[in-house]
Amino acid sequence: MQDLNDLAWFVQVIDHGGFAAAGRALDQPKSKLSRRIAQLEERLGVRLIQRTTRQFAVTEVGLTFYQHCKAMLIEAEAAEQAVETLRSEPRGSVKLTCPVTLLHAHIGPMLARFMVRYPGVNLQLEATNRRVDVVGEGVDVAIRVRPRPIEDSDLVMRVLADRGHRLVASPRLVERQGQPQVPSALSDWPGLSLGAGKHQHKWQLTGPEGARAEIYFTPRLVTTDMLALREAAIAGVGVVQLPLLMVRDQLAAGELVVVLDEWQPRREVIHAVFASRRGLLPSGQGAGGFSQRRVSADGRGLAFATIPAAARCACPGSDYRRSAAR
Repeated sequence: MQDLNDLAWFVQVIDHGGFAAAGRALDQPKSKLSRRIAQLEERLGVRLIQRTTRQFAVTEVGLTFYQHCKAMLIEAEAAEQAVETLRSEPRGSVKLTCPVTLLHAHIGPMLARFMVRYPGVNLQLEATNRRVDVVGEGVDVAIRVRPRPIEDSDLVMRVLADRGHRLVASPRLVERQGQPQVPSALSDWPGLSLGAGKHQHKWQLTGPEGARAEIYFTPRLVTTDMLALREAAIAGVGVVQLPLLMVRDQLAAGELVVVLDEWQPRREVIHAVFASRRGLLPSGQGAGGFSQRRVSADGRGLAFATIPAAARCACPGSDYRRSAAR
C-alpha cells in the first residue's frame, strides 16, 4: 500500500526546489525527507530526482509523477473543503462580472436577494459587455451569454438557461412597412443592430421545418446597449433582434410587436464560467456554483447562488463541465 505522506512530501520537495527548503517548511529533518523519497523511488523502480551535492533536478518521469501527485493533493483539499461547505454558511468575497443588460433585467434583483439571504458574502460586481479574462483578471465568476456552440477552454462552465430572441418593431413601423411574409422582405426594412465596430450585420433565422435564412442589412443604429436599441424600436426607428426577457413587458403593452413570428433568431445560452481548480489550490482561489430552478423559455426562473472558495470551496457536481471561452 502506497504511503500517501510520501507523495505529499515529494510534492513539497519539488515545490521548494530541494530537501533542505522543504524540510524547513515541513519542520522535518532533511535526512528524513531524502530517505523517504529514496524509498519511494525504490518502490516505483525509477529515478524521480537527480541529486548531487551541487545539483537538484527533476527527471522527466519525476515531473510526470509530480503532476499527478499535485492533482491528487488538490482534489483531497477540495474534498475536505466541500464537506466544510455543506455544514457552514457561505462567507467571503466574490468578484463577479455580468453583461449590463442581463444585470439590469434579471441578475441584479437576484443578487440582491442572494446577499440578503447570505449576509456573510460580499460581492464586487462589474457590469460590462466586454470579454473578460477570468484567470488574468482574477474574476471568481463571470456570467456570459453566447450562442451555441460554446467553444472549449480550460474554464469550468455551468449552463444556467437558454435565452430566446425575437425580431420586434413598433406597431407604427409594421403598419407603414406592411407585415413581412418571408424573411427576404426584411432587407428593405430599417434595422437596428447590437455590436461595435465595422462588420456585416445580419439576422440569422430558423423557420418552419428547420428552414434557415440570413438577411443582411445596413443598420440605422449600431450600439452595444440593448436598452437603447429597445427604445429606438419603440420609437419606430427600425426592427431589432432582442431577447424575449427584454421585450416581454413591451409586447404585452402593445409598444412592440413580433415580426415574422414563425422565423426565430438563434437561441443563446446564459452560463457562468470560473477558473478550473486543476493546478490551483482551492484556498485563496475563487469559484462559483450556480443552481437552477425551473427555467422558462425567456429565462424567468433562473436561480442564483454562489459560494466563494476564499472562504468555503464548493465541489462541482456532475452538471459542471469544462467549457466556455476565456
